[in-house]
Amino acid sequence: MTMDNKNSSRGYIGLCCGSSVAILGRCMEKLPLSPRRLMTAAAVGFAFSLLAPIASAAVDVPRPDRSEFQSLAERSTLTDDWMGAGPSMRDRGVYIKGSLTQFYQGLLAGSSKHQWDRAGKVDAFLDVDGGKFGLWQGFGIHSHMELNYGRVLTSNGGAVLPVNTASTLPSSDSTLADMSLYVSQQLGDSVTVLFGKINTIDLYATGREFSGGRGVELFHHLMLSAPVTGVTPPMLLGGIASLKTDAAKFTLMIYDPQNQTRRTGFERPFGTGVAINGSMQIDSNFFGRAGKHFFSAAYSTEDKADLSDPYLLLPTTPPPAKKNGTPFVSYAFEQTLWRDAADPKRAVGVFGQLGVSDGDANPFAWSAMVGIGGASPIPGRIHDRFGIGVFHVGYSNGVKKALGLLGVRARDERGVEIFYNYLPVPWLRATADAQF
Repeated sequence: MTMDNKNSSRGYIGLCCGSSVAILGRCMEKLPLSPRRLMTAAAVGFAFSLLAPIASAAVDVPRPDRSEFQSLAERSTLTDDWMGAGPSMRDRGVYIKGSLTQFYQGLLAGSSKHQWDRAGKVDAFLDVDGGKFGLWQGFGIHSHMELNYGRVLTSNGGAVLPVNTASTLPSSDSTLADMSLYVSQQLGDSVTVLFGKINTIDLYATGREFSGGRGVELFHHLMLSAPVTGVTPPMLLGGIASLKTDAAKFTLMIYDPQNQTRRTGFERPFGTGVAINGSMQIDSNFFGRAGKHFFSAAYSTEDKADLSDPYLLLPTTPPPAKKNGTPFVSYAFEQTLWRDAADPKRAVGVFGQLGVSDGDANPFAWSAMVGIGGASPIPGRIHDRFGIGVFHVGYSNGVKKALGLLGVRARDERGVEIFYNYLPVPWLRATADAQF
């Protein structure tokens, strides 16, 4: 949604630099932490540290000879795969990775402040394969800790949706940490079940090749890194079951409709209702090129304000009516255009999504996005990536009318994003990102 002022156009440009690091050390020592934020970060860090002993308990290998280490220009991660201990850790079922990303962004045109700000994000991932670790086959533990620091304008130029997903979630309010933690169980070769506090931004990135990226690796804008639905929150508490067949992959999600960011999820689980999301993924092979098609439908029983009430935002007695039930349906696709036969990880493809709701209790009446991205077309830049995306978000007519009564002219939101990832070495990524 765009709020009209004298100048509602916007031009955003951002630079980010990220590295695949192993030991983050004292990178946070100069950050201004209030006591409350310090306690939050410490609590999440302590919870994550409870899982850290798994790594040390599972791995007992001799220290590698320094002569075996690769040079900084050759290694795939900054620490050269945990100083050579990575393969032994993975043989024992422990997978650990981390990254540190620094953002520097500013607004070139629009109604907000034309200033440049800095912010950063620390990501730490821990996955445990229960079979290799000595528990039981098919079992897994998964965790993702996020720590945001600094502050940047995340909704610029009169826009509502965040232009920088990574700095917005879990929070854009200075320094804040959060963590997803869930377990998985593989049942045979076809069925997988997940339960716990799950990061849906990660889920979207896992299932996509040309879009997504968690706001760090590929696109920055929320609509291109994890399109909004109005039904599925960025962090949820619930369960997910998926079934793979020769014809399609079916997924069923049952979760608390409340956003569990900065919460454990167990304070009052399912206290406001329940949400259900069913999806089907069908693989295709048009003209010898692989593709994916995603059909999804979601419904939430949570009572929300009826957006068709013309006095929604005005102080009235009785208060605005409630609407029970929020539906959302969508179709998405990815289609490969080219893939390097010598290196299958290098590919170029197109993607898109169209989503629709009734607009009564969902502020997003409809949305659409389309784009192209993948490996860099520049000769010799084998690790670089690029992307171009266009999106449009149609907001509920009820919200527009309610804002109109307050003298605020609200319009649908649309934009274009272009990014390029430059990797001078495999473990260091510098991204130039522009949005219009």
